[in-house]
Amino acid sequence: MSIIAPIPRTEHSGTGKVSYVGGDSKSSSLFIRLLKHLKSMYRRAKTITLIVDNYIIHKSRETQRRLKENPKFRVIYQPVYSPWVNHVERIWQALHDTITRNHQCRTMWQLLRKVRHFMDTANPFPGGKHGLAKV
Repeated sequence: MSIIAPIPRTEHSGTGKVSYVGGDSKSSSLFIRLLKHLKSMYRRAKTITLIVDNYIIHKSRETQRRLKENPKFRVIYQPVYSPWVNHVERIWQALHDTITRNHQCRTMWQLLRKVRHFMDTANPFPGGKHGLAKV
């Protein structure tokens, strides 16, 4: 069972701050939790533009209904099969390179603690250099 992947995340285009929510599985409800998190974080924003891939949780009926109820969100879908245009993929690569690949954790909670620390301290945007605090 992998709990590492289900972490919908965003990054602020101006500051590079990474926002995320975690859960047991990638689902529309998890993505909707991310929308709620962003809405509460950026209360004063007139619009919140999300650039997303074509993963099913971004296009489900439940997600579309929530987006329709919240016109603050503007969603731009990336071209299908084009992961290289998704800048957030950089953080997944850095997470895998520094935390999950060949880890020495004996328990899942130890690994998840390192993943959360990474997500809270990683700042690969803007630019391309990864600023990571040591675990």
